[in-house]
Amino acid sequence: MRAYDPSLPLVSLDIPNTADASLRSTLADWFGNERLFLHYRGDQGEAPERFDLGPGHCVHGHFNRARGIGALDYYPDASQFVTFLREPFTRFVAQWRALQKQQSLGVAVPALDDSPTFADWFARRVDAMAKGEDPFSFLAQLPREVAADNPSSAFDKDYVAVGIAEDYLSSVQALATTLGFAPPVALPYVNRPDDPTAEFSEWRKPHREAFALEYAVYEAGRARMLEGLAKHQAAYPSDL
Repeated sequence: MRAYDPSLPLVSLDIPNTADASLRSTLADWFGNERLFLHYRGDQGEAPERFDLGPGHCVHGHFNRARGIGALDYYPDASQFVTFLREPFTRFVAQWRALQKQQSLGVAVPALDDSPTFADWFARRVDAMAKGEDPFSFLAQLPREVAADNPSSAFDKDYVAVGIAEDYLSSVQALATTLGFAPPVALPYVNRPDDPTAEFSEWRKPHREAFALEYAVYEAGRARMLEGLAKHQAAYPSDL
């Protein structure tokens, strides 16, 4: 991973259903409203705004190559990224539940218009991955396509930090050290992520088999998080 350069803007890839509200709150504390820009669709589904980013700015939000709102679609010169990952099956189920909740609240979710079962949803995601990039996969949120034959290289270029939702405090501490902010000793969660997988446990093994690339990329991200954590602990040994 590369060192953070405060003379350049930072792109924070907010992967849905991955402690995103908590991270957004932390970035707002660090960068302030004048330096943090949010990349989200509008209330009517309109595309996110493109900002004029400068030194020390951070843009954070739901980027997605498969939907035409990828980080490099908006900011082709972007050269430093940060993102947080979540264990793939846990995120898959959390996403399914979140989409159903949105639909129940009257939000239009075209992918659920025909009321698919979880089995239907699973099969559709497998089929989408087989045909190309699935917009519901966290891989589509990354700025570049990950080579299936080299998943360990996913975060070798342009990333300054990778966090893991299951190790959220350690990840944020490492991120703070990387970006030059005082690392927190505790963090309040916003919409603290739970484990939604209990009723779908029989799907965990088929999911790992069908989405092997996601798991390989997740493990690559965990390795990068541990590298960042080691640097943080070297700088702040009292946190050990």
